[in-house]
Amino acid sequence: MISSTLLLAFLPLVLAKSKSKSIYMDFSTYDSSNPDNTAQAFLANNTIIINNYTVDSTSDPNSRTYTAANVDIADGYLTLKVSGGTANGSSVPSAAIQTNDTNILYGTFKTTAIASKVPGVCHGFFTYKNDCQESDIEILTSHFTTGNDRITPGLQLTNQATSCNSSQNTRDAIPYPQDPTAAAHEYTLEWSRKSTKYYFDGALIATMDTNVPYVPSAFLWNSWSSGNVNWTSGPPTEDAILRISKIDIKYTTSSAQRTFGTTLSTLVLIPLLWWALV
Repeated sequence: MISSTLLLAFLPLVLAKSKSKSIYMDFSTYDSSNPDNTAQAFLANNTIIINNYTVDSTSDPNSRTYTAANVDIADGYLTLKVSGGTANGSSVPSAAIQTNDTNILYGTFKTTAIASKVPGVCHGFFTYKNDCQESDIEILTSHFTTGNDRITPGLQLTNQATSCNSSQNTRDAIPYPQDPTAAAHEYTLEWSRKSTKYYFDGALIATMDTNVPYVPSAFLWNSWSSGNVNWTSGPPTEDAILRISKIDIKYTTSSAQRTFGTTLSTLVLIPLLWWALV
């Protein structure tokens, strides 16, 4: 006979509920006159953390190092800088931030930003658990209107293959409706169980219903270069700065245990618990 104690132990996993959260940051409200109000403190107060780590080079000419020194808030913008002048073979100083929550499961993520005009950089706004659970909006500053044999110019949109076979990625490149370097534009990723939808200044530009991530993840913003001519090109010869004026995200979180709690589990375990108790 199934123990009622055992069933009671599983019941919270089945009934676990997601939690709705939101983060809104308008960087024009940042008060730089307060010496205690550093960029790091401002972001931390909004449950955003700055990344500090190195992505080692494998097939790329350069590795990249995400460093807090390249993250700042100035003149009403959060700035993510890729330092210029990195020699071939050296690590490119880059910038990245992410949500403190790493268990995000679906949401709407809006970023209002001005892209750098400096070639050789990738700006990214994306969900990330691993390379097989990732949905991206990416701006390649070497490929606004011109591409190469491997890159179609435009705004790069990708669901990484959940099979971990990159040749099966779901991707598209959309011509920019407006110049992304001339003014701030809103880039939106809407992630649901069935699809990822992408918007530019509120207008839908693409929908993908294959390789949709399904694992709880973080949301990240970054700016980087690897020197790979088949993606970022570069590294940049001068500082390339992504300027973000607003971040507005609404999402739900889910504990890892909740992936156990399917509707079927609920329908099976609750009657079993009733039977065991009576």
